[in-house]
Amino acid sequence: MVPELSLAHCDDLQEFLRRAPADRISLVFASENLAQPSSMMGHVFLKVDGLDAKGIQRDHAISFFTDAATFNLPKLMFDSLVVGKKGYFALSPYAEEVMQYVMREQRTLWEYELRLDTDQRMLLRYHLIELKQSSFTYFFHRHNCATLIKHILALAAPEVLRQRSWIDTPKDVVKLADQAGVVADTTVRAPSRWRVRTIDAVLPGQLSSQVRRDVQALRTDFVKFSEPASHQAHLSIELAGAYNEHLHEKGERSVADWQTYRDVLAGQLSQAHAGLSVEATSRKNPSESPQDSQVRAGLKHQHGRRYLTLGVLPVSHTMDDDNEQYFGESELRLFDAGLTLDLASGRVGLDRFTVYAAKSVLSRDAFTGGWSGQFKVGWEHQADRSLDDRTAFLFEGGLGVAYRPWPDIDVYALFNAGLGARQRAYAYLNPVIGAVVREVYGMKSQLTVSHVDRPLGREDGVTELAFTQSKYLDGGFTLMLQLSRRFASGRQADTVSATVKRLF
Repeated sequence: MVPELSLAHCDDLQEFLRRAPADRISLVFASENLAQPSSMMGHVFLKVDGLDAKGIQRDHAISFFTDAATFNLPKLMFDSLVVGKKGYFALSPYAEEVMQYVMREQRTLWEYELRLDTDQRMLLRYHLIELKQSSFTYFFHRHNCATLIKHILALAAPEVLRQRSWIDTPKDVVKLADQAGVVADTTVRAPSRWRVRTIDAVLPGQLSSQVRRDVQALRTDFVKFSEPASHQAHLSIELAGAYNEHLHEKGERSVADWQTYRDVLAGQLSQAHAGLSVEATSRKNPSESPQDSQVRAGLKHQHGRRYLTLGVLPVSHTMDDDNEQYFGESELRLFDAGLTLDLASGRVGLDRFTVYAAKSVLSRDAFTGGWSGQFKVGWEHQADRSLDDRTAFLFEGGLGVAYRPWPDIDVYALFNAGLGARQRAYAYLNPVIGAVVREVYGMKSQLTVSHVDRPLGREDGVTELAFTQSKYLDGGFTLMLQLSRRFASGRQADTVSATVKRLF
């Protein structure tokens, strides 16, 4: 038997072991931020924490990333897909990550403590110090933050490498860890904005409004609006604390006022509501979200012609999908490609090729506001003179507002403007009004009314009324029925399509 060699002479290793104790190692997922290209898929990294030699608690983050702080999306895509970008492997205080993600960017952190024994934790730590010496090139589709963290996780759970995917995403790593049975415990660090929204949604509107006014005026006697020990009184104090924190993070409340008000609320909680707490809902857990790759096939009937439609979305989701795991209805499509086949003539055409599209329908609330918006670039549909689909290159974006009059219904309005090109370049406007209804038995309905003032550069505008019904089935299948009617200059045309999608 070969004797174990001493590693005491490895100064870098010993310093790493001293400075970053690892009584626990956790997988951390930072939620998506569709407003920032660098954050559109979320982020995954490791957290190591424990007591150092002096008995002081130390928490560190270990992350792989690239410099993606730019809104020059074409250059970012080219660099990260074709030539690669410089990758960084960094050890940093975990408090800095909490400050950045939770407070500044208002993104939720999900911490999944890994079920590891002493030998597995030490093996991971040895491997992490090895990676410090390595040089990495970052590629969005084949060597990103999720790729590296997945391979590190494989030291303790080799089975995570057996499942192949087109693109490794941060959520994929979370799901693989959960499926491998190495997740021991889950902790959620929710930003103040989402805590305000979550609690506000379950309180009566009159009580929420009173809490908002009291917090703005720094009053603390709002608990008199309900019985001292009631459920609503406890939630009122929790809502006040979250809103107080949100005002401070926005720079609308001084440190002194924030701290004083926070301490008074904490005293009220400990006196009248000891033992009660607000837990994050499991419905928003990334490990429970649907898969983010999909293929589709369908039949479309338009102007007496029948088409077979085929498509693939390598990564992410659409408004038609089950978005219950997100805090608002959202869409993120990367490299969404589709073809049409005319069943009579056999002619094949481009249905769409969307390079990047993001859409967020975030309901406004009286506490934190909230804007909705969308952006897309790629080849997508506009109507020709016969009101048939024609594909043009579109660069479009817009802002709007959304409201949630009932828990399962969103209504929204977006004002979009864009540049298009087919045979020539043109500008156009595309306002949209829509509604989303999340129904029982795994169904969702969408109704939209839109108007393109200069489709394909023509002067005659086209208005479209569209309805989509989705039904989510076991096994990752979705059935969709889509009906639309277009109006232009006294003419109208109907389109009916049925599509089946498979998520994997």
